[in-house]
Amino acid sequence: MAHPNEELLGRWFLAQAQGDTDAVRSLLAGDVVWHVPGKNLLSRDYRGPDEVLGFLSHVRELSDGSARPQLVGLLANDGYAVALVRMFAEREGRKLDGSFQAWAYRIVDQKIAEFWFLVEDRYEVDAFWS
Repeated sequence: MAHPNEELLGRWFLAQAQGDTDAVRSLLAGDVVWHVPGKNLLSRDYRGPDEVLGFLSHVRELSDGSARPQLVGLLANDGYAVALVRMFAEREGRKLDGSFQAWAYRIVDQKIAEFWFLVEDRYEVDAFWS
């Protein structure tokens, strides 16, 4: 049986893949903080569901809808979960072609309360989103 936080992330990835903004919003805590590291157009902390949804929309816009994570695995305990992904996207003739990333989530009361991107090649990701 999967840990409840693994199931939460499964719902999160499915809602995003389906473009279900209401479902995505329902999985975010009211005071969620979304940390996007690096030095690129997207790098900053996003606070609250509206800013997080704005970030996700901006990713879709900048990549002409091509950004898609391929879920490799999930790890979870009572307070945290990590999604191992390969990220694919195209933008202005550039590609992320399976960039390995770990997306870490802090979960409180079955809601995503905080998020961090951990990427294999920060320079590659910065160049892509710059």
